[in-house]
Amino acid sequence: MLDVRRLWILCEVARCGSFTAAAQALAYTPAAISQQIAVLEREVGVQLVQRGARGVSLTEPGRILVTEAEPVFRKLTSIEEQLRDFGTLKTGVLRLGWFATAGSTLVSRAIAAFRAKYPGIDLDLFQGDPEECVPRLQTGEINMALVYQFPLEPPLPDSVEQIDLMDDPLHIGLPARHRLSAHDRLDLADLAGEDWIQGVTHGPTLDVLPQACRAVGFVPIVVMRTNDRTVVEGLVAAGVGVALMPQITVPDVRPDIAIRNLHSDTLRRKVRIALPAKRYRSPATEAMIGVIKEICAQVDAEATARLSRPALP
Repeated sequence: MLDVRRLWILCEVARCGSFTAAAQALAYTPAAISQQIAVLEREVGVQLVQRGARGVSLTEPGRILVTEAEPVFRKLTSIEEQLRDFGTLKTGVLRLGWFATAGSTLVSRAIAAFRAKYPGIDLDLFQGDPEECVPRLQTGEINMALVYQFPLEPPLPDSVEQIDLMDDPLHIGLPARHRLSAHDRLDLADLAGEDWIQGVTHGPTLDVLPQACRAVGFVPIVVMRTNDRTVVEGLVAAGVGVALMPQITVPDVRPDIAIRNLHSDTLRRKVRIALPAKRYRSPATEAMIGVIKEICAQVDAEATARLSRPALP
């Protein structure tokens, strides 16, 4: 295998026309240049330069080698530039997954902030619950994912590394004029007999509300299940039923819904970033982790402020 550094020296000698000029261009001594060319000639087994009183010139093998080497160096330069751009977040791809209720606030804001900072990074986005995102993390289809975990759910596998982001208690959303909206805090048992709009249609999360209600002595009357948060909020505002409102969604919940703190040991979850364990993290992945942490702090503060305000009539 030819030594790339010596090939570069040969090209500089050909360009400059002498060992002395090449030495000045490369910050070497003329003797070092001459020595490297001699080593290269031994490696290829032919004479590459003709040394003379007026400098050096390429032999025919030397001209062939320089001609063939120049496009190689152009390609290497291009590769170096691409790697530099990747490392400085001028280019790259980030594949991000997230669960649905993170979409309206946390993820949408994080994507906007990330694109403003790093416009050269392409984002490949996937929405799915943890049971859908985790297999994709394990196979490398996505680089990172936002996941959640309720207290009674099993932990994620050891093949997944997790970074804690925020506690996400579930609050209760009521019609603005609901009889319980005057209370700042409610027990789950206070909602026995209410009609419920459940914001999930499938998966292990489907049983979170029924389990919590059964634990305090009643079975919830679910009149509608939907994954569409807009539909959930519309039905609550219209007085069709009540619904759980994760804190992560509270800043963007429509103002004619009363959101009240809900006392429950199980209706709360942890929101985390999930990553493949013990694998390389790209600069784009590290940058997105930082952006998401910043947005989480903003969303948490806005949710706290919203919970202290009354609903609009």
